[in-house]
Amino acid sequence: FSKKEQWMIFLTVNITLLFVLLVFPLYKHLVENVIPNQCGTVRFLHLYCPPCGGTRAFSALLHFDIVSSILYNPVVVVGVVIFVIYEITMIKYLVKGVERPLMINIKVVTVLLILWGVYFIARNVLLFFGIDLIGDIIR
Repeated sequence: FSKKEQWMIFLTVNITLLFVLLVFPLYKHLVENVIPNQCGTVRFLHLYCPPCGGTRAFSALLHFDIVSSILYNPVVVVGVVIFVIYEITMIKYLVKGVERPLMINIKVVTVLLILWGVYFIARNVLLFFGIDLIGDIIR
């Protein structure tokens, strides 16, 4: 990508993030008050799907409660860490004027997806031992 294209991608990503942060309180209100407990996986299978707890994890992270965020869904914390690394790297390249294409390392993505799958399985296996990290199934 050219330097101009890299700046456009960088700005687009950051404007999108700003939009998400501004809309998140409304989304959280809807999930908690208007359509609570609508997850079919939890309701019918009594299991957690991979993104379960993501909203609460993001909210906890916004309140700097990293431990709760990790317990709700560690993928959110990992995603924020990856985003911060992306931001630092992009700023470094853009300031130096280095023309470098944005690359997604498939090995990193594969490892993250495998870890997410392991967490998904482990979180549901723990339910059989009476351990509910989110607290929606075992009360």
